Amino acid sequence: MKKLHLLHLLCLFFIFFSCMKSNIDSSESEQSELSENQDIVTSASGVQYPSLDPPSHQYCGAGWGRKMCRFLSKYDGTIWTDAENYYSNFSDIKFSNFTDNEYFISFFNLDSITSYCDGWKLDETIYNGIKWNIKIKKDEFDVLKFDYEYYGTSAEIEYTITYKYEVIDGLLHFSTTEGQAYIFTPSERNYAEEFLDTGEIIYLEGCIF
Repeated sequence: MKKLHLLHLLCLFFIFFSCMKSNIDSSESEQSELSENQDIVTSASGVQYPSLDPPSHQYCGAGWGRKMCRFLSKYDGTIWTDAENYYSNFSDIKFSNFTDNEYFISFFNLDSITSYCDGWKLDETIYNGIKWNIKIKKDEFDVLKFDYEYYGTSAEIEYTITYKYEVIDGLLHFSTTEGQAYIFTPSERNYAEEFLDTGEIIYLEGCIF
């Protein structure tokens, strides 16, 4: 009788440890699969591209790369303004997911006499002999961060400024490594020249308003 009882206990222990091992193996397998999925390049819509290098490389950009842009895809065509100050010390901003052009952000500097509109694209730009380079550092659905590397007329980088745009509770929070910080609201302005209180508008390269 004692032998039967002991045998029964051994069977129970065997079943228990078998179940524990199965759960551990399953958990490790799920974690491994999750880790592998995190290393797969995924577009903003969730399509995976296993043949591309891991997500440490930023694929967001003009042309084919626009499908990889999370922030710009979500906020494509949105315009943000300093609602409390018509002639703000900082530009109104418009984002574009490279729609019909190579520019991803445009600035509208409003002034009562002359207003200016221009924009930036990724990578190298040379304008009137001045060179700068823009690289995306972080691209999430509500956060966009990029480095602005200024060369001027030199072959070497003179300085780098990191720009960060983050949407929190419907407001656009802007900050830089230079200490600038502003909060913008969605704009309802009509940016046609006849509707703005300005003498003239000079449209420079990259204006997407």
